[in-house]
Amino acid sequence: MPLKTLVAIILRFFALGWLVTGFSTLLIFLPMIVVSGGFFTPEFSYGLFLMPLAMVLGSVLLWASTSRLSAVITKGHDTELTFSLLTREDLYCFAFVFLGLYFILNHMEGMLLSTYQFFAIGISLPENDPQKGKYLSSFFSHVIPLIVGFACVLGAKSWTLKLMRLENKNENSTATTPTT
Repeated sequence: MPLKTLVAIILRFFALGWLVTGFSTLLIFLPMIVVSGGFFTPEFSYGLFLMPLAMVLGSVLLWASTSRLSAVITKGHDTELTFSLLTREDLYCFAFVFLGLYFILNHMEGMLLSTYQFFAIGISLPENDPQKGKYLSSFFSHVIPLIVGFACVLGAKSWTLKLMRLENKNENSTATTPTT
């Protein structure tokens, strides 16, 4: 397996991590602004959304440019790595499981803590109290990565096969496209 392929796998999983973090952060800020009832100025609200949107956009750009970036990173050093028993499919499957465990282990404690806080403190608050939204947004900021983590672990094999088909299709279309 070329070193370029391994670098591409790593870059793609960083892109997935940024995408999940960006979306979950967006989903945290949305209820905060809605529940605040106009407390935040529009400029401040836009500022809250800037970083998560940049992460989502950055993840899409990184995913789209993975092939070019991995070629640039390994230029002059693209040696053939010999894994006697490991295939690219094995590495992708491992990467999905690893990414899933990363999300699960990083967000399990926070989800449990925010669930406890919501039921111990937040549930007794009146509906219009902004503190109630704080506990809910904290809960959802951990639940979304947890769901993605379990989906990565449980769907690692099927996602690997889909990604392999997509890569093979892209490689075949690149190989058949004439260069000018």
